[in-house]
Amino acid sequence: MSNPEIPAPKPQDASVSIVSSQADLDPKDRPLLDMADWCRQRGSLVVLKSGTILTVNPAAREVQNCKIMMVNRGMRPGKVLQATPEFIALLLASAEQVQEDSDTARVVDVSTMSSQQQRLRQLVQEAVAANVSDIHIEVRQEVAKIRFRKYGELYLHAEWFSRLAREVAAVAFNKETDHATAHFNPLIPQDASMPILISGQEVRLRLASLPAHGGFDVVMRILGVGDAATGVTLEELGYTSEQVYIIKRAVQMPHGAVLLSGPTGSGKTTTLSSCMRLVRDTRKVYTIEDPVEKVVDTVTQVPVNTDKDDRSFASFGRAALRMDPDYIVLGEMRDEDTASVMIRAAITGHLVFSTVHTNSAIGVIARLVDMGISPSLLSDTNVLVSLIFQRLAPKLCPHCKVPVAEAAAQHDAMSRWQQVFGDKVSSIYARGPGCKQCHRTQLAGRTVVAEVIWIDEPGRQFIQKLDMLGWHQYLRSQGWQSYRDRTLALVTEGILDPFDAEGIIGEISLISEDKGFDYRKIADELQHHHLPT
Repeated sequence: MSNPEIPAPKPQDASVSIVSSQADLDPKDRPLLDMADWCRQRGSLVVLKSGTILTVNPAAREVQNCKIMMVNRGMRPGKVLQATPEFIALLLASAEQVQEDSDTARVVDVSTMSSQQQRLRQLVQEAVAANVSDIHIEVRQEVAKIRFRKYGELYLHAEWFSRLAREVAAVAFNKETDHATAHFNPLIPQDASMPILISGQEVRLRLASLPAHGGFDVVMRILGVGDAATGVTLEELGYTSEQVYIIKRAVQMPHGAVLLSGPTGSGKTTTLSSCMRLVRDTRKVYTIEDPVEKVVDTVTQVPVNTDKDDRSFASFGRAALRMDPDYIVLGEMRDEDTASVMIRAAITGHLVFSTVHTNSAIGVIARLVDMGISPSLLSDTNVLVSLIFQRLAPKLCPHCKVPVAEAAAQHDAMSRWQQVFGDKVSSIYARGPGCKQCHRTQLAGRTVVAEVIWIDEPGRQFIQKLDMLGWHQYLRSQGWQSYRDRTLALVTEGILDPFDAEGIIGEISLISEDKGFDYRKIADELQHHHLPT
């Protein structure tokens, strides 16, 4: 007797084509694993994630039974489509392989793991639960210190026996990384990337080791948990609406180079992955990375091996140019060869993204010239599109932050803040005592402070003459904001502690180098206690 809530299947219309390949379906629709075993026992139908039922015979009784089974398991049946027996068999086989791989991973994760592998996973799980960005394992002769970095600041998490830390580090490099090394050697620098399954979610980490007196250090950067870190927008990172407009405009350009700069650990990789999510699905993207950090499903990611000449940024970049790309992302420009690949890709009709290490957006030009790229080539209209520089600033916890005038640590600096910020000093806040909401860290995460430059015709003329000072003055006259301006704005908005701001831009005072460094003014400011001593 049929279930009254489920209509009986109708005979297949002769005009409806028979599904024979994935091209006839949504490309993201795959077999539903929860129904795979049941369908495999019948052999003549398969249920997809969308609820669609593919069957050899839409009028068969098994289709009605399948719908009843789906309803009983809390699933909503979708449309019924006729498919070829060969395609159904292929889908069922693929589902079986996925289940076998999952079962194998589960056995390795739970049953056959060594105690060191279990300890490694426990450490990563503790770090993920604490929402930290980096795990520092500092191994010395007598003891190993485990320190976590959260919102840019390190704190001691635990102390281990030195032997345990050495074994965990060896296991991480020798057994867990994407390309496990033959032997972990603490006497030489090594790096790799590593995926680990924690509570059903994949956590990706980047590993780096460095020898130290009496031992070695291993730093594990947590790149993302599941999809949590891959869908961040530029606005959520902290870019202003004007900066986002320029970046989005740059991403839509047909060719040229968009270069992102900033110090190590400033979030450049996250920003690049956010930019890649602005690319249309009809475009082909290749990323050349060392190592692959944030997995992006819509792009082809190529891991670099800097130890081998034929697997360097430059060699893979040249190879990618032969793969009909629309966009190429060079994870980092380190040398003249990589910079030359960037230039070649830009002037041959591709849009290139890459990162460099500089202290400002304008500073990218000097770095490229230092790599051997001529100013005349950099000023070509087909080369540079936009320059971006970013740093990360710690945001105050909104629940426990206090007005700057009420913070004891700020008392000696109050006259300086009043002199610099004037009436806006009343809107400035400082770190509070810490609370449950911020887990006593006094902070609520970090935000990007950035500067974004669109390369216009006057800018190209300044680049050709290498007149960086004149270019800076021109940009300011056009209303452009430097990262220093953005940092001070966050202070007056009550988002950033002024002492934390000084850690990013240096001393905040009325003394400026724009019109010359006034040595006589220093003595006057010190006499009136407007400068720190």
